[in-house]
Amino acid sequence: MVSKNAPILPAVQGQPVSAIGPGLLALIGVSQDDTPEHMDLLTKKILQLKLWPEGARVVDGGLASCDEHTRAWRSNVMELGGDVLCVSQFTLHARTSKGTRPDFHLAMAGDQARPFYDAFLEKMRAAYAPHKIHNGAFGAMMDVSLINDGPVTITMDTFEKK
Repeated sequence: MVSKNAPILPAVQGQPVSAIGPGLLALIGVSQDDTPEHMDLLTKKILQLKLWPEGARVVDGGLASCDEHTRAWRSNVMELGGDVLCVSQFTLHARTSKGTRPDFHLAMAGDQARPFYDAFLEKMRAAYAPHKIHNGAFGAMMDVSLINDGPVTITMDTFEKK
């Protein structure tokens, strides 16, 4: 799940673990069936998804305003010069079809998901700019303060049929 955001500040037990300016919050759920090919596809989609108007840019830590006649949905986070905060979130794979308690069996086990997620972060850094890709705290309960811009929130499923 990807959302277009103004500044984001994730914290664990009240202590900031990262901070970003305008850009994307990418909530990453790793499933049991994910492969390196899914990781490649997700990296490309997140970085190339056009969520900002034509000519939008980050200037002095904020988003420069665009002309009201500017065409929407023309710039991606790299063209913007924005940041990406990746937060691992196994709860994205919750199933609630039976009962009232979520079932997380589709999520990859933490000991396997951690190296997979770390490899995903490295792919993101290699594809964009290392200083623009930020990370929450894997496996930690976090408070993520954000301002959803738009609001624009997109669900991405690497298993979705083309």
